[in-house]
Amino acid sequence: MRRRLRWARLRAYWLAPQGIVMLAATLLALAIRVFTLTRPGYITGVTEYDDGVYLGGAIRLLQGALPYQNWAFVQPPGILLLMSPVALIAKVGTATDAMATARVLTALASTACVPMAGSLLRYRGTFVTLVTCGALAIYPDDITTAHTLILEPWMNLFLLLGACLAFRRGHLAFPQRLLWAGVAIGFAGAVKYWAALPAVALLVLCVVTGPGAGRGAWHSALRVRRAACYAGGVLAGFLVPVLPFALTAPSVFVRSTLFDQAARAGTSVPQSLRLAHITGLIDFLSSTGHLSLAAGVHSMFASGGAAATSTTGAGWLPFAVALVGVGVIAIGYCWNAGRMSPLEWFALVSAALAIAAVLSYSAFFYHYPDFAAPWLALTVGAVAGSLAHAVAEWTRAQRVVIAGTGVVILALAVFQASEVSGLRAPNISADAAAIPAGACLVTDQTSLAIAADRFTAARPGCPDIMDSLAATLVLSDGVSVQGGAADLPDVVAAWKKTFSEAQYVWLSPNNARRIPWTPALQLWFITHFQVLQSPGPDGLGDVYEQVSLTGTGPAQSG
Repeated sequence: MRRRLRWARLRAYWLAPQGIVMLAATLLALAIRVFTLTRPGYITGVTEYDDGVYLGGAIRLLQGALPYQNWAFVQPPGILLLMSPVALIAKVGTATDAMATARVLTALASTACVPMAGSLLRYRGTFVTLVTCGALAIYPDDITTAHTLILEPWMNLFLLLGACLAFRRGHLAFPQRLLWAGVAIGFAGAVKYWAALPAVALLVLCVVTGPGAGRGAWHSALRVRRAACYAGGVLAGFLVPVLPFALTAPSVFVRSTLFDQAARAGTSVPQSLRLAHITGLIDFLSSTGHLSLAAGVHSMFASGGAAATSTTGAGWLPFAVALVGVGVIAIGYCWNAGRMSPLEWFALVSAALAIAAVLSYSAFFYHYPDFAAPWLALTVGAVAGSLAHAVAEWTRAQRVVIAGTGVVILALAVFQASEVSGLRAPNISADAAAIPAGACLVTDQTSLAIAADRFTAARPGCPDIMDSLAATLVLSDGVSVQGGAADLPDVVAAWKKTFSEAQYVWLSPNNARRIPWTPALQLWFITHFQVLQSPGPDGLGDVYEQVSLTGTGPAQSG
């Protein structure tokens, strides 16, 4: 009987107009993300830098090597724990197989955020649900970020899970649910520290929001219980996965995950380009920053999956679109300020904090704006509902507007699919890498070794460089290559020692961004290493073999 009742409730939930909209948007989101993964090379090839760090780190964790203690890592350990089951695949298969699995799971995590966002605002009706789910399903940076193992989709997944537990029909739930909401949001912080921004926003909401009319002692006590349960959940969700790693190397953990990240100097990226990503304009901008509907794979959206983010400015248009967007959101919230639920205010504050973080941080990559994606979608959905109900003829026009909005969302998704249809990523076979299985390999980009199935178990005497950028930051106390790490003799000497212990070195085309090369270090390197055949014709860098270990003559500098 209970099973039948649960099944009936489930059917009623998903077969209601809002449920059908959520299902349709979820399928659309899944389709565009899976379509991206089916592009040549996108399931097992080289598309990113970060994915190799996270999967490689999870593999090393299963082998007994700890981050912060045995190898440099500048993120909290949550992603390593999430990917540990995936890393098991590398034991029974190959690291390349594990990467393919991680990419599929990340696409699914990104897709799962769509119905979760919809479930938060479905009480506002079909139109609001459609706008919320549709906006997140086709948000450009959410699609590009979902193509491989990146932190933001997983952070967003746990943040939205926490929000779904924290709110019921737009209002705060009871303390027991807020406890579990805190656990989910705390774990999101263990994936990426940026989750602290919506976490703090929700804590403030627990303190200032009452359960309803009245200001008696019971209401004050409930606020305290809510805040205490939520804060306790956040602490548990964060500390339980983080503390075991932090205690193995406390000072290195704090310095590398907090101070080194905060102090790092990145490549300067114009605010216009950041706003183009945040507003979604990258769908319609070429890689040179010009408005175009025919850029195809050369659009900022399609090329966003490349590890390097363009530093080209995008002109005045992103500022204009952002200004209009802020104005519309302000009107929508002010129009019905008294009727906006605590959830909608929480979404607005979280969106504002996320955007401020993306705009102000010293570095910028295409996946950063994805942090703002779910909160922007919720905010846009709330504004759409507010403005729609302000129209006198809304009831009569509702079906037409819903249908029109659905057509626009679908058309944009088709346009996005056409842009990514020509994408391809470089693949590489193990033989083409010219590196024997089991050899001691040092690379500035771990994803290269994983794609070539040359990411093998660590062995004594072989340097374990999982993240070359993190290694430079940790060695230099937070000074990146762009910030002048090459001017620090101890850092250069440490890299020289690392190279001297390797049999093979694989340098990516972007190695100069991560390794503090000096003229002296370059001279030493070309004297002690000889270049082998290039791994492939698609910009995968060069493999070098150490001369002293092979017994051959000096390497040729050309």
